[in-house]
Amino acid sequence: MPTPEEYLLMYRRLAEMTFFGKMLDERKEEFKPLKVFTGLGQEAIYVGAMSAAESSYDLLAPDHRSTCALPIWGITEEEIIAQYGAFAESLYGGYNFGIHIGDTKRRVVRFISDMGADAAIGTGMIDGVYYMRDYIDKNGADKNPVLLAFFGDGAMSHANIHSAFEMASTRHLPIIFILNNNCLAIKTLTEFQNVGEEFSPRAKGYGLRTHKAVFGNDVIEVWRTVKGALDQIRNAKDPHPPHFIECNTFRVSGHNAHETGEMWKYVSRELKREWEGRNPLELYSLLLRSQKDEVFNEQKKAEILLAAKEKIEKVFEAKKNYTAPHKLKPIFKETSAAACATPPTTVREITYSAAINEALKQAMESDSKVRIFGQDVQLGGVHGVTKDIFERFGSERIFNMPLDENSIMAFAIGQALAKLTPCAEMQFFPFTEYALALLTRFAGTHFSVTGENLGMVVRGPCGGGFSSNEEHQKMIEAALAHAGGLKIVFPSTPYDAKGLLLSAFCDGNPVVFCEQIAHYSKKGRVPEEMFYVPIGKAAVRKEGKDISLITYGALMVEWAIKAAEILQTKNIDAEVLDLRTVVPMDKEAILASVKKTGRALIVHEAKKDFGVGAEISAHINEFAFNDLYSPVIRLGAKEGPATARMELEKLRLPQIEDIVAAVKEICNGE
Repeated sequence: MPTPEEYLLMYRRLAEMTFFGKMLDERKEEFKPLKVFTGLGQEAIYVGAMSAAESSYDLLAPDHRSTCALPIWGITEEEIIAQYGAFAESLYGGYNFGIHIGDTKRRVVRFISDMGADAAIGTGMIDGVYYMRDYIDKNGADKNPVLLAFFGDGAMSHANIHSAFEMASTRHLPIIFILNNNCLAIKTLTEFQNVGEEFSPRAKGYGLRTHKAVFGNDVIEVWRTVKGALDQIRNAKDPHPPHFIECNTFRVSGHNAHETGEMWKYVSRELKREWEGRNPLELYSLLLRSQKDEVFNEQKKAEILLAAKEKIEKVFEAKKNYTAPHKLKPIFKETSAAACATPPTTVREITYSAAINEALKQAMESDSKVRIFGQDVQLGGVHGVTKDIFERFGSERIFNMPLDENSIMAFAIGQALAKLTPCAEMQFFPFTEYALALLTRFAGTHFSVTGENLGMVVRGPCGGGFSSNEEHQKMIEAALAHAGGLKIVFPSTPYDAKGLLLSAFCDGNPVVFCEQIAHYSKKGRVPEEMFYVPIGKAAVRKEGKDISLITYGALMVEWAIKAAEILQTKNIDAEVLDLRTVVPMDKEAILASVKKTGRALIVHEAKKDFGVGAEISAHINEFAFNDLYSPVIRLGAKEGPATARMELEKLRLPQIEDIVAAVKEICNGE
């Protein structure tokens, strides 16, 4: 049972959240053109659950309707108002608004509009918090943090919630999932999302510990249920399943405040009035009247309500001092990785795959915050790149994941938020598309939005040159580059594979590391010591004066060099420029090469149309047009999917003879 002080504290919090939401709803026009989202009638879920937890060390994954309760977690009403208006003084400086809020320092996972995304990301963050506590800091075992993850019934249909449930249950994570069952996903009834009125059976199927459905307008019933679940998790001696608590309620405001007056179009006025009569604040007032008169009485009630109202009014007054933002923010954290390079002394020949394996081991040896995970990685992975690492470092440093790329990506982001350095392996580069939303809309935007860097590595075995299909060979670097905020690396040699991967681990930004599958067995000279190849610096693989062959990726670099050797016999001196990284692109090196040769052929394995080559060509035409003797030409894969037979792949992908023919036409008009 709550103490008298806890009863009153929850009443004060409930009053403040209620007034805050109502005032936002009433004064929504002040925030135009931005939308205001509230959760009128649902306040008891958040006040009860958050009051049961420990805001000093528990974690929070908020949802649409919890924003006005975030002061319980230390995010002030003033900060929330600034966020609603996307003012310069807001947490994100105008880069997001209202409910899209979070703060890692206060253990609140950033909420984005992908439903359940922060719940899925929270699985990685809470896991990372425990890893940091038990294996890095080695203190704080007297506290057992728990993640409270809130979401609505609409999110129960989203892949992110599947990922969250799957990760939480298979890794036995200390999480309480709290469903705000509003019976409406925006305007869509439960019957279109679930068989039956309750979602608990679905959660139970994942192995979550479910509870009897809670009346979500009763703050004490919510408090008791969450408190009981917290006690079970904190005091468990053996691995304890995550909990799922379903709170039945109804939102008496619109999906956003501008729709509140139009709810009659999809909710009967009688039903809305019925739930307005179940107002959480009034229900709690009636309950508190059963307490002793010195604990709660009409005078105490009036004092608390007046203080809450005045507090929120002052918050709105402070809004007058906020200003519009006028400054764009950088997309990457500055890094000094290239400066820490040391001249290697011991060199020997190893394969491209072995070079990556060695970089992984050395990164893990030098930094205990590096963790590797993905499908089958404990056994070496599909391509054998992670072999022998499990035997050396154990299951806390390298571990298998479900066959769900979205889970892997969410977990990696969460680990990075916990200040670890995760290395997530995708079996094949195109499989990254299954996690594209989280990679591009959370990881890729996080530094710009929050100013907090997100150091993580996503390894993607890529490319063709062998018999397979579209699902395994599709090249998606242009889409990732266009999304922004992601560094994209294509090592072409064993030397670069090791040096660039080690740089990726100390870069401090999200790095997508693209490994050429067809070159895993290719050998090259690689130092034994740790060394760093700077990200964003191209390499001239062959000097030349007649034409620049600009390319990236091990297969195309190899073929460009071979084509240049053939061209040499035909009195055409071609320069081969290996970009090594698509983002950031070494545009200075591109211009220097083209201004020297006066001609350019851009070659890449991805499709020519809408590819990276178009960006390179545009840059050359914009900044070196007067230095050109002929138009810039692009050579890439033909339209259509990757094929299963090499006879067809030779027709689809640019071949050595295609490069030679294109150069001869550019230089000689042949």
